[in-house]
Amino acid sequence: MKTFGIAAFCVAGLVTPAAAQVSATPEVAGQLAALGKELSREMVGGTMKLYGPLHATETDEGLTVERDISYGGHERQKLDIFAPEDTSVLKPVMVFAHGGGFVRGDKGGAQNIGRAFAREGVVTITMNYRFAPEATWPSGAEDVSGVLSWIAENAQSYGGDPDKVFLSGNSAGSVHVADYAFHEEFQREDDGVIGVILISPPAIDLTGRELDPQRDALYFGPDGDRAAQSIINALDGRKLPVLIAYAENEPELIMNQTRILIDGLTARDGRLPLVTGVPGHNHISIVEHIGTADQSLTTDMLDFIKTVEFTAE
Repeated sequence: MKTFGIAAFCVAGLVTPAAAQVSATPEVAGQLAALGKELSREMVGGTMKLYGPLHATETDEGLTVERDISYGGHERQKLDIFAPEDTSVLKPVMVFAHGGGFVRGDKGGAQNIGRAFAREGVVTITMNYRFAPEATWPSGAEDVSGVLSWIAENAQSYGGDPDKVFLSGNSAGSVHVADYAFHEEFQREDDGVIGVILISPPAIDLTGRELDPQRDALYFGPDGDRAAQSIINALDGRKLPVLIAYAENEPELIMNQTRILIDGLTARDGRLPLVTGVPGHNHISIVEHIGTADQSLTTDMLDFIKTVEFTAE
């Protein structure tokens, strides 16, 4: 499989233009802070309610979109693909895995991401994956592998380059992506992956703490080997370029786990990994704002994709 150096990615943070930040959506900017940072029903539901009207007018116009394509035999193993209509030149492919605490969520909630990046020239695949407790670790990494197998066989027909694939995900989805990207035993040969974007990762080090019995513990299992399951202990293998993103108003657990990953990659590489903080946002709005006038994270993700793509050639 291909491995690329990360000499170009030693910057500690990215700067998002002020005009592109949360203030570009004043209808929500003033209300996000009041919702707090803890993952309560009120915070999650309130954030979704704020962004609902902003996404209501989004359409597939000008894109090639296909939904509910099977990449495996399970009912949850389906993907949606959003692609620019122009297929004359092969474009990078980005896979996005949604969040949901390992037990809920759906790719349908990530249509804003699929549309936004396809309009920027990135063939974007939003994926579903199997849920706990029916599916346990490492099923998420296995599902990512299944999507990559589908990409290898089908991406070119949508104008996607199967040798320029980026894996991305938020929250639980970022864990599935990271498990695939760092645990070499889960990886396909010649998978085409050249970069990884991890947004608000919640489960980097599973040792020395109690797991949420309604979420993490269901996925990692009651008797799992926590050290073996911890991404922090799998960093010494394949070294892909990584962008780590977090919201300004993350819960304490996300802050802690993100810091552990940053420290781990810094110790491994002798330099800071590429990191971007998203001002004014919470654990939900960090992905919900994508596709709106607020370009906070979109700009940094696109810069990362374009730079890695150029470096990999």
